[in-house]
Amino acid sequence: MDNTTTANRVPAGVITGGQFAPTPHNEPALTLIPAPVDGPDFDYEFEADHGPGLAKELQALPRIPAKAAISAGRVADLIRDSYAVYWTGEDSAPRTRAEAVQDLEEALGYLPRDKREHHMQLIRFAVHEEMKHWADSGHVLNPEHKYELLIEEADYTGEDDLLDNGQEENRERWELLANTAAHYAVAAGNAISVQHSSAAVA
Repeated sequence: MDNTTTANRVPAGVITGGQFAPTPHNEPALTLIPAPVDGPDFDYEFEADHGPGLAKELQALPRIPAKAAISAGRVADLIRDSYAVYWTGEDSAPRTRAEAVQDLEEALGYLPRDKREHHMQLIRFAVHEEMKHWADSGHVLNPEHKYELLIEEADYTGEDDLLDNGQEENRERWELLANTAAHYAVAAGNAISVQHSSAAVA
């Protein structure tokens, strides 16, 4: 994509890609974010081993106002923009995964490395789960792991309702978790920045 082309973002609520599968299916073919040299990728084994803990930590984050979530979404978008399934009318995403990770790392540059990598992992993992809904329109019917369902299946009248409404609602919850994680990552970085500024003045 050249610099003069503007890709069309998939409108909220429009499910694209994937195929409804009434039986268990394989992991959608997503291009995963390169891991730090000392960390794993989000492959199936990593999801099975660490996904429940990451999902629990994300859900334990205090809720933030809608305005804060929208603002923080710009940070999480650094990773979203590297997923081709997030875009329509394009064969590829506007940023490579490596570029996206570097952009996110720079956005959280005030954080010490260990804290920065942990915050990045939370954001990346939540976005990774969010993108599964764009890649597979029947994801909520056959999630690879139980923790991926943030909604209650009992709240829906059947498979049609789950597909028509539950799919989008579950995706939106992962989107909010990614934005919430980004909000607290930025807040932590800002706090350290203020400390550095105060120390410099003193």
